[in-house]
Amino acid sequence: MRRFLLNFIGAKIHPTATVRHSCWLASADVVMGRNAMLNSFARYDGSARLTIEDNARVASGVTFTTSSHPFGDWKRRSSPLIIVAPITIKEGSWVMADVTINQGVTIAEGCMIGAKALVVEDTEPHGMYLNMASPGGAVRARRYKDLPVGKVDAHVGRVPAPVQLSVVN
Repeated sequence: MRRFLLNFIGAKIHPTATVRHSCWLASADVVMGRNAMLNSFARYDGSARLTIEDNARVASGVTFTTSSHPFGDWKRRSSPLIIVAPITIKEGSWVMADVTINQGVTIAEGCMIGAKALVVEDTEPHGMYLNMASPGGAVRARRYKDLPVGKVDAHVGRVPAPVQLSVVN
């Protein structure tokens, strides 16, 4: 029913795509490909197009911010100007829970974006991105490792080993 209603008001949702309950979509400028999934409690501000390509998955609580303000001077840090740019999630990517993706970002094909990451720039294909501190101290999504390309032999019920992260001072 959600897919039907979204298509009725102008979205382009493929018949095999899934939009779960409690998503907040401020615009119908949404395109979803084959087997794409937008999970519960996703938020999209609707200022520019949101594209989720074939087989891409978006977990619950993800925020898509397609608009923002440039920095102003010290009297008004949030400029009255508005920056608007689309967000694209390319084929086969997986955006995990509670990620925030800023305007103009393209998540490249085959990427995994770790839970609670802040994505402020485009990613490169087939990489795992996690929140990590930069040399300047800012925390944002950074490429953690390369992911395999090609067919993966998945075993149902087998849980992969947890990712070990080390703290860099």
